[in-house]
This record gives sequence, C-alpha cells and structure tokens, in this order.
Amino acid sequence: MSDTSETIVIRPAVRAFYGRLIVLFLLLAGGLAAPAGVSWLADQDAEFLQRIAATSLELPLLGETGVGVLGMATGILGALIVALWITLSRYYFTWTLHADYMHASIGLVANKERAMYYENARIPTIRRGIVDRLLLVGSLEVSSSGGGDEGEFHMQHVSNPKRLKRLLMERIEAARARN
Repeated sequence: MSDTSETIVIRPAVRAFYGRLIVLFLLLAGGLAAPAGVSWLADQDAEFLQRIAATSLELPLLGETGVGVLGMATGILGALIVALWITLSRYYFTWTLHADYMHASIGLVANKERAMYYENARIPTIRRGIVDRLLLVGSLEVSSSGGGDEGEFHMQHVSNPKRLKRLLMERIEAARARN
C-alpha cells in the first residue's frame, strides 16, 4: 500500500498524443527530405518536373529561395509548431493528489481550478481505446457524490491509469475510514 500523505502531480503523458507525434515526425522528415526531393525532380526526364525543381521565389525575409529550401523551412517550421502544440497540451492540464483532496488546474494563463475531497469522491472510471491500452495511457474520470459538472475530474491522457485508479481508491478508502 502506498503512502497516502505523499503529494503527486499528474500531467498528460506525451505518448498519449501519438497522432500529433506522427504528424511531427512526418513534417520533420518531409522538411529534411525536401532538398533531396527537389534534386530527384531535377534529374527526371520530364521538362515540367525540371521546371518545378528550378523554380525559385523572391520572399521578403529570405530573398531568392529555391523550392528545396522553402520545403525544408516549411517542414521544420510545421514540426516546431506541432512540438509547441504538444508541449502546451501537456502543461494545460495539471492534477495534484494531496493528502486529503484532489486539485485540478486547467489552463495556462487564465486558470480554472477546482478541488474535491477524497471522502466525497466516487469510484474512478477508466476510459481508453485499443491504442491507448497498447501505450498504457487513458482517461480517468472521478465524480463527486454531490454531483454537478464542477464536482467532476476528467484526467485525460494520463500515464498508467490502472495504477492511478488503484492509488485513488486507496486514498478514497483511507479518507472514508477516518470519518
């Protein structure tokens, strides 16, 4: 049995954003492969493809830019935007398990915060799909006995939800035993 007085901070797992990670990888790979792709186009027999490879654009900040450099810059910039999106998604939600209550903080700048005492919590429910099971991630939902939307905790994309559910059940049972 774990120590129920330990404070635990929970955030969404990075691996839970597998769709965004695939997009990140594809954008990065496409951006890095763009110069080689343009070189391949230039080696083709079709005049149309050779013209595409030889195309250059006059851009305000970059000056005279070839299609290969433009493709590489677009891919890398897209990958950076997706990486920022993943990072913001990870830190947008924070759930903290204190000794006597759970605390949720939602948002980066304008936070919405709420708390629920363990003695008011109902049995946690795990929701996850097939891919989530393979990646050991899922969503854990805890509702209060008082009801209402403010009394519900939806911990999305958490790592190892079964272990987290077990920990929450230990804390709920310990809080109810004290009363």
